[in-house]
Amino acid sequence: MAQDRQTPGQKPASSAQRATTIEAKIDVGFGNTVYLRGQGPGLSWERGVPCECVNRNTWRWTAPRAEKLKFKLLLNDSIWAKGADLVIGPGEKVEVVPAF
Repeated sequence: MAQDRQTPGQKPASSAQRATTIEAKIDVGFGNTVYLRGQGPGLSWERGVPCECVNRNTWRWTAPRAEKLKFKLLLNDSIWAKGADLVIGPGEKVEVVPAF
């Protein structure tokens, strides 16, 4: 009778990849939302996706798949953050302090 054996040091095929996380550190005031636009999974330059409000001055967006992202933050999906587009590598976490 044959048995399936795993070679020592071999990782299971279902090992999860690390998520890519962007955190914006800013208090945008009650009723306002930080959005993200860009290039990468789930992102577009034409329409923003809302970030999750973690607390009064932290907004978070997480990409479940590990891929390089190019992005920019917006206030209420209409006012672009000042400065150049930002880039984050797969599985990285970045904290940004945007100015609108």
